[in-house]
Amino acid sequence: MNAQPVEPLPSPSRRRRTQRATSEELVAAAIRVIGREGVAAATTRKIAEEAGVPLGTVHYWFAGKNELLEDVVREIVTRLEKAVAMTDRPQGGTTAEELRAALDAAWAEVSGDDPGIQLGYYELTALALRNPSMRELARLQYRGYREMAARSLAPALVGVEPRRAAAIAEFVAVTFDGLALAWLADPERTHPEQVLDLLVEVVLQARET
Repeated sequence: MNAQPVEPLPSPSRRRRTQRATSEELVAAAIRVIGREGVAAATTRKIAEEAGVPLGTVHYWFAGKNELLEDVVREIVTRLEKAVAMTDRPQGGTTAEELRAALDAAWAEVSGDDPGIQLGYYELTALALRNPSMRELARLQYRGYREMAARSLAPALVGVEPRRAAAIAEFVAVTFDGLALAWLADPERTHPEQVLDLLVEVVLQARET
Protein backbone atom coordinates (compact mmCIF):
# COMPACT_ATOMS: atom_id res chain seq x y z
CA MET A 1 0.00 0.00 0.00
CA ASN A 2 1.41 3.34 -1.01
CA ALA A 3 1.87 5.83 1.79
CA GLN A 4 -0.16 8.97 1.45
CA PRO A 5 1.92 12.14 1.06
CA VAL A 6 2.10 14.16 4.24
CA GLU A 7 1.01 17.78 3.95
CA PRO A 8 3.80 20.05 5.17
CA LEU A 9 3.04 22.20 8.20
CA PRO A 10 2.43 25.84 7.32
CA SER A 11 5.40 28.08 7.88
CA PRO A 12 5.32 30.54 10.79
CA SER A 13 4.78 33.39 8.34
CA ARG A 14 1.88 31.51 6.74
CA ARG A 15 0.37 30.92 10.18
CA ARG A 16 0.71 34.61 11.00
CA ARG A 17 -1.06 35.52 7.75
CA THR A 18 -3.85 33.08 8.61
CA GLN A 19 -4.10 34.59 12.09
CA ARG A 20 -4.46 38.08 10.70
CA ALA A 21 -7.04 36.98 8.16
CA THR A 22 -9.08 35.20 10.83
CA SER A 23 -9.07 38.17 13.20
CA GLU A 24 -9.94 40.52 10.33
CA GLU A 25 -12.92 38.31 9.43
CA LEU A 26 -14.14 38.40 13.03
CA VAL A 27 -13.78 42.19 13.18
CA ALA A 28 -15.68 42.52 9.89
CA ALA A 29 -18.40 40.22 11.24
CA ALA A 30 -18.61 42.30 14.43
CA ILE A 31 -19.03 45.49 12.42
CA ARG A 32 -21.82 43.92 10.37
CA VAL A 33 -23.67 42.79 13.50
CA ILE A 34 -23.21 46.19 15.17
CA GLY A 35 -24.49 47.96 12.05
CA ARG A 36 -27.50 45.70 11.73
CA GLU A 37 -28.53 45.16 15.37
CA GLY A 38 -26.50 47.52 17.57
CA VAL A 39 -23.67 47.06 20.02
CA ALA A 40 -25.78 45.45 22.75
CA ALA A 41 -26.75 42.63 20.38
CA ALA A 42 -23.16 42.03 19.25
CA THR A 43 -22.41 39.11 21.53
CA THR A 44 -19.41 36.91 20.84
CA ARG A 45 -21.80 34.10 19.94
CA LYS A 46 -23.64 36.21 17.37
CA ILE A 47 -20.35 37.48 15.95
CA ALA A 48 -19.11 33.91 15.58
CA GLU A 49 -22.34 32.94 13.82
CA GLU A 50 -22.00 35.94 11.49
CA ALA A 51 -18.43 34.93 10.65
CA GLY A 52 -19.46 31.29 10.19
CA VAL A 53 -16.99 29.97 12.77
CA PRO A 54 -17.35 28.14 16.10
CA LEU A 55 -17.67 30.31 19.20
CA GLY A 56 -14.32 29.02 20.42
CA THR A 57 -12.63 30.70 17.46
CA VAL A 58 -13.53 34.13 18.82
CA HIS A 59 -12.07 33.28 22.21
CA TYR A 60 -9.01 31.78 20.56
CA TRP A 61 -8.07 35.05 18.86
CA PHE A 62 -9.46 37.49 21.44
CA ALA A 63 -9.24 37.36 25.22
CA GLY A 64 -12.78 38.71 25.43
CA LYS A 65 -15.38 40.90 23.76
CA ASN A 66 -13.62 44.09 24.87
CA GLU A 67 -10.45 43.08 23.06
CA LEU A 68 -12.45 42.35 19.92
CA LEU A 69 -14.16 45.75 20.20
CA GLU A 70 -10.74 47.41 20.48
CA ASP A 71 -9.94 46.00 17.04
CA VAL A 72 -13.34 47.23 15.81
CA VAL A 73 -12.41 50.74 16.96
CA ARG A 74 -9.03 50.50 15.20
CA GLU A 75 -10.81 49.38 12.03
CA ILE A 76 -13.14 52.40 12.23
CA VAL A 77 -10.18 54.78 12.18
CA THR A 78 -8.31 52.74 9.57
CA ARG A 79 -11.26 52.84 7.16
CA LEU A 80 -11.52 56.61 7.47
CA GLU A 81 -7.81 57.06 7.00
CA LYS A 82 -7.74 54.81 3.93
CA ALA A 83 -10.64 56.74 2.40
CA VAL A 84 -8.78 60.00 2.85
CA ALA A 85 -5.44 58.58 1.67
CA MET A 86 -6.99 57.25 -1.55
CA THR A 87 -8.53 60.61 -2.42
CA ASP A 88 -7.68 61.93 -5.87
CA ARG A 89 -6.23 65.31 -4.95
CA PRO A 90 -6.76 68.00 -7.58
CA GLN A 91 -3.65 68.28 -9.75
CA GLY A 92 -2.13 71.67 -9.03
CA GLY A 93 -5.10 72.46 -6.85
CA THR A 94 -5.15 74.99 -4.07
CA THR A 95 -4.81 74.05 -0.43
CA ALA A 96 -8.54 74.71 -0.01
CA GLU A 97 -9.38 72.29 -2.83
CA GLU A 98 -7.10 69.61 -1.39
CA LEU A 99 -8.62 70.03 2.07
CA ARG A 100 -12.13 69.80 0.69
CA ALA A 101 -11.26 66.67 -1.29
CA ALA A 102 -9.96 65.01 1.87
CA LEU A 103 -13.06 66.01 3.86
CA ASP A 104 -15.36 64.82 1.06
CA ALA A 105 -13.63 61.41 1.06
CA ALA A 106 -14.03 61.08 4.82
CA TRP A 107 -17.68 62.14 4.62
CA ALA A 108 -18.38 59.61 1.86
CA GLU A 109 -17.01 56.89 4.15
CA VAL A 110 -19.09 58.06 7.13
CA SER A 111 -22.33 58.55 5.20
CA GLY A 112 -22.06 55.43 3.06
CA ASP A 113 -24.70 52.86 2.28
CA ASP A 114 -25.19 51.70 5.90
CA PRO A 115 -25.92 54.47 8.43
CA GLY A 116 -26.50 51.72 10.99
CA ILE A 117 -22.77 51.12 11.18
CA GLN A 118 -22.08 54.78 11.98
CA LEU A 119 -24.84 54.71 14.59
CA GLY A 120 -23.23 51.60 16.04
CA TYR A 121 -19.98 53.50 16.49
CA TYR A 122 -21.77 56.09 18.63
CA GLU A 123 -23.44 53.30 20.62
CA LEU A 124 -20.01 51.82 21.18
CA THR A 125 -18.72 55.15 22.50
CA ALA A 126 -21.69 55.56 24.85
CA LEU A 127 -21.35 51.99 26.11
CA ALA A 128 -17.65 52.47 26.78
CA LEU A 129 -18.27 55.70 28.70
CA ARG A 130 -20.94 54.00 30.84
CA ASN A 131 -18.70 51.05 31.68
CA PRO A 132 -15.50 51.82 33.65
CA SER A 133 -13.82 48.68 32.33
CA MET A 134 -14.39 49.86 28.74
CA ARG A 135 -13.58 53.57 29.01
CA GLU A 136 -10.26 53.03 27.26
CA LEU A 137 -12.22 52.07 24.13
CA ALA A 138 -13.73 55.56 23.94
CA ARG A 139 -10.33 57.15 24.51
CA LEU A 140 -8.82 54.94 21.83
CA GLN A 141 -11.59 55.85 19.37
CA TYR A 142 -11.27 59.61 19.76
CA ARG A 143 -7.49 59.56 20.03
CA GLY A 144 -7.54 57.80 16.67
CA TYR A 145 -9.84 60.44 15.18
CA ARG A 146 -7.56 63.26 16.38
CA GLU A 147 -4.40 61.59 15.13
CA MET A 148 -5.98 60.83 11.75
CA ALA A 149 -7.11 64.45 11.40
CA ALA A 150 -3.61 65.65 12.28
CA ARG A 151 -2.02 63.43 9.63
CA SER A 152 -4.57 64.42 7.00
CA LEU A 153 -4.16 68.14 7.70
CA ALA A 154 -0.37 68.07 7.99
CA PRO A 155 0.29 69.28 4.40
CA ALA A 156 -1.97 72.29 4.96
CA LEU A 157 -0.45 73.11 8.34
CA VAL A 158 3.22 73.20 7.41
CA GLY A 159 4.91 75.96 9.39
CA VAL A 160 2.07 76.26 11.91
CA GLU A 161 3.17 76.17 15.56
CA PRO A 162 2.76 72.52 16.73
CA ARG A 163 0.30 73.16 19.56
CA ARG A 164 -1.88 75.31 17.32
CA ALA A 165 -1.73 72.70 14.55
CA ALA A 166 -2.84 70.05 17.05
CA ALA A 167 -5.73 72.28 18.17
CA ILE A 168 -6.83 72.84 14.57
CA ALA A 169 -6.75 69.08 13.92
CA GLU A 170 -8.80 68.44 17.06
CA PHE A 171 -11.29 71.11 16.02
CA VAL A 172 -11.75 69.42 12.63
CA ALA A 173 -12.13 65.99 14.26
CA VAL A 174 -14.80 67.03 16.75
CA THR A 175 -16.67 69.18 14.20
CA PHE A 176 -16.75 66.29 11.75
CA ASP A 177 -17.89 63.92 14.48
CA GLY A 178 -20.70 66.29 15.50
CA LEU A 179 -21.75 66.70 11.88
CA ALA A 180 -22.06 62.93 11.50
CA LEU A 181 -24.23 62.68 14.63
CA ALA A 182 -26.46 65.55 13.48
CA TRP A 183 -26.86 63.90 10.10
CA LEU A 184 -27.91 60.62 11.73
CA ALA A 185 -30.43 62.39 13.95
CA ASP A 186 -31.92 64.74 11.35
CA PRO A 187 -30.64 64.08 7.82
CA GLU A 188 -33.18 66.32 6.10
CA ARG A 189 -32.11 69.45 7.99
CA THR A 190 -28.40 68.73 8.14
CA HIS A 191 -26.32 70.29 5.37
CA PRO A 192 -22.93 68.56 5.15
CA GLU A 193 -21.82 70.44 2.02
CA GLN A 194 -22.22 73.83 3.67
CA VAL A 195 -20.61 72.70 6.91
CA LEU A 196 -17.59 71.25 5.10
CA ASP A 197 -17.20 74.45 3.06
CA LEU A 198 -17.17 76.45 6.29
CA LEU A 199 -14.76 74.00 7.92
CA VAL A 200 -12.24 74.54 5.12
CA GLU A 201 -12.55 78.31 5.53
CA VAL A 202 -12.02 78.09 9.28
CA VAL A 203 -8.92 75.89 8.91
CA LEU A 204 -7.36 78.24 6.38
CA GLN A 205 -8.06 81.28 8.56
CA ALA A 206 -6.88 79.56 11.73
CA ARG A 207 -3.50 78.67 10.30
CA GLU A 208 -2.88 82.33 9.39
CA THR A 209 -3.75 83.72 12.83
